[in-house]
Amino acid sequence: MKFQSTLLASAVVVFSVLSSTAAGAQSSSESAASTADALDELLGTDSAATATDPAPAPQVADEEPPAPTTSSSPESEPAVDNAAAPESIPVEPATAIAVAAAPESRGDRIEEIVVTANYRAQDIQDVVGSTQAFSGQSLDRSGAAGMQDYLLQVPSVSFQPSGNGTTKVSMRGISNINGNDFGYASGSPTVGVYLNDVAIQGSGVFPDLKIFDLDRIEVLKGPQGTLYGEGSMGGAIKMVTNAPNPNEWELRTDQAYSWTSHGDANHEARAAVNVPILQDMMAARIVGTTSYSGGFVDYTTRNEPRANSGTAQTLRSILSYKPLENLDLGYMFLYSNDKRSQFAVVDAGKEDELTNSGPEDQYAKTKFTIHSLTAKVELPFASLTSVSSLYNTLRDSQQRVQVLQNLVQTQFIGTGIDAPQIFANSPTHVKTKLKSFSQELRMVSNGGDSIDWIAGAFYRDRSQTFEQEKYENSIPAISTGLLDSALAAANINTTVLLDNLLTALNINSFNPLQGKQEAGDGIENFRQAAAYGEATWNIVPSVLELTGGLRVFSETVGFTIDTNFYGVEAFLIGTDPQNIDPSDGTVGVNFSQSVKTSGILPKLSLGWHITDQDMVYATISRGFRSGSANIYAALSAGPPVVKPDFVWNHEVGYKSTWLDGRLIANFSVYYINWNNIQGTVLGNAKLGIVPTQFAYLANAGDAVVKGAEASTTWLLYDGLMLNLSGGYNNGVLVKAAPNSGVSSGVDLPSTPKFTGSATLSYSTTLSNDWVGDISSTYSYTDTQLMIYPAGEVSDGMPIPAYSLLKAGIGLQRNKFRLQLFGDNIMDKRAVVAISSPSKQSTVITPRVVGVRMSYDF
Repeated sequence: MKFQSTLLASAVVVFSVLSSTAAGAQSSSESAASTADALDELLGTDSAATATDPAPAPQVADEEPPAPTTSSSPESEPAVDNAAAPESIPVEPATAIAVAAAPESRGDRIEEIVVTANYRAQDIQDVVGSTQAFSGQSLDRSGAAGMQDYLLQVPSVSFQPSGNGTTKVSMRGISNINGNDFGYASGSPTVGVYLNDVAIQGSGVFPDLKIFDLDRIEVLKGPQGTLYGEGSMGGAIKMVTNAPNPNEWELRTDQAYSWTSHGDANHEARAAVNVPILQDMMAARIVGTTSYSGGFVDYTTRNEPRANSGTAQTLRSILSYKPLENLDLGYMFLYSNDKRSQFAVVDAGKEDELTNSGPEDQYAKTKFTIHSLTAKVELPFASLTSVSSLYNTLRDSQQRVQVLQNLVQTQFIGTGIDAPQIFANSPTHVKTKLKSFSQELRMVSNGGDSIDWIAGAFYRDRSQTFEQEKYENSIPAISTGLLDSALAAANINTTVLLDNLLTALNINSFNPLQGKQEAGDGIENFRQAAAYGEATWNIVPSVLELTGGLRVFSETVGFTIDTNFYGVEAFLIGTDPQNIDPSDGTVGVNFSQSVKTSGILPKLSLGWHITDQDMVYATISRGFRSGSANIYAALSAGPPVVKPDFVWNHEVGYKSTWLDGRLIANFSVYYINWNNIQGTVLGNAKLGIVPTQFAYLANAGDAVVKGAEASTTWLLYDGLMLNLSGGYNNGVLVKAAPNSGVSSGVDLPSTPKFTGSATLSYSTTLSNDWVGDISSTYSYTDTQLMIYPAGEVSDGMPIPAYSLLKAGIGLQRNKFRLQLFGDNIMDKRAVVAISSPSKQSTVITPRVVGVRMSYDF
């Protein structure tokens, strides 16, 4: 209740202040207008005519304008009349603007897209920096449901789904290089993820939320530390929802049925309803989805064919209220429930057969909720926005974690002999509970002046508790009484062989023949306060602009864990007397650590609009990721503190529009310095006094990433669109940290050198008002490493390059649409992640073909 009380209390205070401010601003405006009228009458002039008005803001539309769209929107859209659309009530005021109408709404040019990457409405071609946007309509039409459906079309971006419902995203080689996906002690992500204005990335597991009825998705590449803060050192992903419409009922429905090669059928149903409550003032928008994903991996030891099935349900509701002309209030609620039984993981070398010989019962159940309150007041000189949010995550999962088998394999390193699978059934059960509260206040000037500015403050308080139990089910569970009886029958003196040994070690309750090996619990705490500002000097309006920004922050990260050991692990850990409690003889390890960090994140950029169609820019920006604790330091594996890491990004780019708006071409090159990299390294740990190979989180050293990106959108012919994008990244560790087990000169993990995609789409009007469309997308991801190479210990677990092909063909008449689609049409066995010590591969879903039907009422 602490978090809920804090949220409601802060929201009430903020709403009260903003409401009174709005009322005051409105009366001030009326007073100012009266004063101006009096002056006009006295002086005989028209002050309204002589005043310098700010540049008009881009026109905002509640619905997407007709296609063709930009490179991120491969399909053509039917014309939509936005002239009568009411002004949208922003639920998240900074990001409520969707796609503005083009200067000329013709089918012979690419529509411009307006984004709010810098908390200000801008044509995407005018944004200084590399930004890509995906319209909500094109996402819905293509049936996009998760990150894979759009991120593979973004140059220099790669992703690694673990199979258990979590996903790691890398931008320009900046990624969370960590093999732990338990949801705790796993380090922070390097790509910020936002739903409207709510930051939902953190130390806990972030599920790949189902997306439907979005206004757009913006992908911002490069450090976004000044405006977005920690966790966005590689970039940020912003999912912007559709705002409720207070003047019109709307119902959207969408259903899909599909079949997976070598697997089971899938189905999905999605719906969105807009409910006007008070005309021009209040409305609600409710979105719900439910889906079932059929399995395709056979778990042979468990005799479970196609075992990796999953279900997901989401519910999103948004309420908007406009009590005053210059005041907008909004509430958003999101609920996500994701369940997976077994995972899309196969034994190494069995990718074609799609089989897994693991005996563990694996599953992941994740519930995710968000509550957010937003208030925005329009002042005469700026807009003031408050965003209060509370999000919770509950996760119950079980997966393979081979500690003892890892110890066995350590003994065979360098021998050329495969280690025997002695401990082959090693499930670890983890429960996590995360709560996070955040509050942001942001003021954005109205724009159009010689200097435009943004100022804000941010606070976050996050805590996560966790419990874990680890088992080795290959060990038969035999009670000590049965053990004593068996040894006595063999005429073996148990007191001499066992009891005396345990007494000497002061381990009084030891039973080696049991499956349970570990039981522990702990808590992670995170608290941060920050203030930021950014100013843009329009040196020559609409031609030359200089932007400087700064974010000042202070944060504390704390971690505590207590673990008790049993069975074989207790015997090993207990060989170090420091791990034995003298009061009761139990074996355990306690670990507690905190990291305090403060610093500044500057930004400087220059944009030169050579013409209305061409812009060159240069930017320097800094990003950072919060520090963490290395819990395996309790086992003498690495230092206890993982320091924060920072990046400096140096970038120049060129954005251009050609052929009277039919061709858009963008290009950028960048040089990134990455200091104190956090990542998983392979080193040595001690189970008591017994050494073993172990992977742990540490600062691996400093790296450099050199890269380039290019994207082109070309309207070849009315209705025929070609989108091309490509990225090159060369990430190298230039200075390895001492005792990290990593060598200088190795490639960075999660950094494919080449990424690219090509989309060709065509739309045309058929007879009787039918519109037909066809589209195809090809994507390529180059070879990348899973972890750092470490000599004989590890080759970095390289992930082979892979390519994917998807296509769709659709028919639409008025509000009805029918589409046949295929994903992974070439039925590739693409590997996207690798686990160890018993090598297993996470694979992409095989070929899927299906039909999708949608109708908007």
